Amino acid sequence: MIYLYTFLYLLALIFYFPVFLIRVRWVKREKLELKPRLTLTLPPSADGRVCLWLHAVSVGEVFSLQRLVRQLRQRHPSWRIVVTSLTPSGVRLAREKLSQMAEVAIIPVDLPWCLERFWRRLRPALLGLVESEFWPNLLWLARKKSFPVVVINGRISEKSFSRMRKLRSFFLRFLDPVALFLMQSEKDRQKLIDLGVNHEKIMVIGNIKSDVSLPEWPEAEKACWRDRLGLEAETRLVVAGSTHPGEEVIFFKALAAVRAFNPKLKLIIAPRHPERAEEVASLGANFAIVCERWSSYRHESETAAPTCKAWEVLIVDTLGDLPLFYSLADLTFVGGSLVARGGHNLLEPAFYGKPILVGPYMDNFAALNDIFLQRGAALEIRDEAELVEAWKRIDAPEFLEMGKRAKEILRSLQGATQKTIEVLESFVGEMEGKAEIRP
Repeated sequence: MIYLYTFLYLLALIFYFPVFLIRVRWVKREKLELKPRLTLTLPPSADGRVCLWLHAVSVGEVFSLQRLVRQLRQRHPSWRIVVTSLTPSGVRLAREKLSQMAEVAIIPVDLPWCLERFWRRLRPALLGLVESEFWPNLLWLARKKSFPVVVINGRISEKSFSRMRKLRSFFLRFLDPVALFLMQSEKDRQKLIDLGVNHEKIMVIGNIKSDVSLPEWPEAEKACWRDRLGLEAETRLVVAGSTHPGEEVIFFKALAAVRAFNPKLKLIIAPRHPERAEEVASLGANFAIVCERWSSYRHESETAAPTCKAWEVLIVDTLGDLPLFYSLADLTFVGGSLVARGGHNLLEPAFYGKPILVGPYMDNFAALNDIFLQRGAALEIRDEAELVEAWKRIDAPEFLEMGKRAKEILRSLQGATQKTIEVLESFVGEMEGKAEIRP
């Protein structure tokens, strides 16, 4: 079975390469970095230190690792911690956020000869896979080389579960090398059991994203930022984070409708992929809405006397700045949820005690979303009309209470990072013990 998968995967790589080239090099204008993907360049050789290999596929997973990696580095300064990612944006973010605490590398393509070359350079005591990053040859390598695999912050979306259930025997076989699944919720645990995974290999410890630690700004500094952004005292600010195609047009329509009721309302849109900023700005122009790009505005804002521009929509075309805007918001929206993309992290606006709007497609955060909705800490809106009604009520006391409840719920959910660290330490300790008694 693994040989058939490898053959089909290799064929897919060959046919997909032109698409990858166009998307990454010409559309996103990012480096292909083919050499590390094909292991033509490799990380430094193993040096005898304990090596912990953590793999996070993209931006959201990399963000979730920050606190975990920081605490592991503090507790085990002698360990070699290597974080790999797959997507260009994930690798870029890992280099920005984690390079002071860990080595950052691009994971090779899922071909056995590439992965084995990569493994020889690391010789990890443990591989931690974040969320649902299951690659057959990677797991096959773990079995062949006898190093344990732990799934960190595991989750299985309904879409993935449906696919895995249809090919149950195949998925069950290649998931067998996983020593332990640390799952986000009881629902995720039950899905694994339904697939045939031994219940003794599954622990529910919560979501490490709940242990979010974000920058905080004093009220005076936030007031300064509002002034720099040209926001008057009566201006109300809506922040839509991690949006996807199909959502921005709904926001622009809603803003055009709300202007008649509240001309002081302004909108900040942070596309999930910042390179879409120009596309989003073009949409705004279709509605005669004045848009401004954050990257150029930020540059001017850092001067001694920034110019306050008369924007209606500010488009965030950078990575890492969304927390600032959440902290300034009066109302927030979690992107990827008005279209079928599974939604994004609603814990960041909760960290700042902000009222949260979500769409009906929150599969990626289903367990958390249910908690927030059931406890009145978030509001689901399904279309443009409901979005308009929510924006009209932006000053309603219910939204202020919603933000307070969101922050309280976030605090109650924390602790998964510490439990994850304890599990990782126990596995590494076992591997060190085996190494000591090996003849």
